[in-house]
Amino acid sequence: MQHWDSDERLLGELGAALTEAASVPASFLEAGRAAFAWRTIDEELLLLTSYDSILDTELAGRARAVLTARQLVFDADGFSLQVEVTEAGIAGQLMPPGRAVVALLTPGGHAEETTADEFGSFLLGPPPPGPIRLRCTVDGTTVQTDWICV
Repeated sequence: MQHWDSDERLLGELGAALTEAASVPASFLEAGRAAFAWRTIDEELLLLTSYDSILDTELAGRARAVLTARQLVFDADGFSLQVEVTEAGIAGQLMPPGRAVVALLTPGGHAEETTADEFGSFLLGPPPPGPIRLRCTVDGTTVQTDWICV
């Protein structure tokens, strides 16, 4: 363990350490930033906890062919995202209501983006085939849903 006998020596060694940090390979810095971004993933992920119409046992008895819409509710601490997915598009509402940027994401990246109105309502186009997720940015805070197949 290093003991510093003066503030000047401590500051000198701290300055040297910071100078060495500039020589860290870019790939190491990128990996560090990526790992740091995961520290709050549980807080940022909206979980499908409330409702998925495809799992509703009352609807299970009905013919799936007549069901044209899928309702989903995603919840996080104090935040809820309710969506209806049809072939025509995705209609949704954020609770509590308010303006937000809502993005539709695919594994390949960004598919579409819109702005929710003051009531938290928004519309997106038809979802592409395969897994999708929704990302909402409200007052500088970003949350996103689990991946869902529609």
